[in-house]
Amino acid sequence: MKIKILYLGRSAKEVELPETATVMQAIVEAGYPQEGHYSRHLNGHPVFDTDVLHPGDVLTLVPPVKGGC
Repeated sequence: MKIKILYLGRSAKEVELPETATVMQAIVEAGYPQEGHYSRHLNGHPVFDTDVLHPGDVLTLVPPVKGGC
């Protein structure tokens, strides 16, 4: 199955995964660090690394936001 991974601040990637792949497997397949300090969202909803993906899903990795007053 194919899913799209959007890492905000970087380019998007489309990866091919087995049918029972998890969020962490997608992150590893895309070449992003496993211990990345980013939140994970699947189709706009927060997810865990062990959640199973489905064909056509969009996984978004959001880096921490810093700054302000």
